[in-house]
Amino acid sequence: MNLLIVGGDSAEAFRQRATGRISRVEHWSGRKHRDLVRTIPKATEAVVVVLDRVSHALAKRVRGEASRRGLPVYFLKRGQQRDVGSQLDSACFDVQQYRALSTHG
Repeated sequence: MNLLIVGGDSAEAFRQRATGRISRVEHWSGRKHRDLVRTIPKATEAVVVVLDRVSHALAKRVRGEASRRGLPVYFLKRGQQRDVGSQLDSACFDVQQYRALSTHG
């Protein structure tokens, strides 16, 4: 699974906890103006927005693009990054399950 992290200072917590399940983690800091015009990579299967210094405009844009493409979007508060391991292991990060639920609901 390829994961896009938007916001936060680092995606290192995701990389450390995601060994085995996640093959690639891309990180956008969310602090640069050019992040507003970037497009989500085609291989991305899930998006995590860390609400740490991410503008409302960027969060809205990323959410909209991901929704159009049928990608799951997860929002984390800054303190929740420590618990990312349990969240990565939980069913909410199972993309197949998400897609099955989104097509039936």
